[in-house]
Amino acid sequence: MVAQPVNRVSDQFRDAMERPAEMVKEHPLPSMLLMFGIGIGVGVLVSQAVCSTLIEAVEEPTMSEKMKRQVFDALSHVMSPSMFKQFQQYAHHYTS
Repeated sequence: MVAQPVNRVSDQFRDAMERPAEMVKEHPLPSMLLMFGIGIGVGVLVSQAVCSTLIEAVEEPTMSEKMKRQVFDALSHVMSPSMFKQFQQYAHHYTS
């Protein structure tokens, strides 16, 4: 009794695969919605793949790194170049 509906569904699927143009003419709205859904799905997958590679390529500096860069920039304008170089080495040694 269960085999009957399964066979009927598989027969309908086989018929649909053998004559796609007729199926689209007979069922235009479901065909259009199916293609729209497939297009959305492919678009999401492609955009996710592209965005993930772009995000990996561009790393956002943390707040402490931004602050460190601002302090170094401010000190580079005030200190002599040799003194600033020594300060950078000292800061690098203690922050690494």
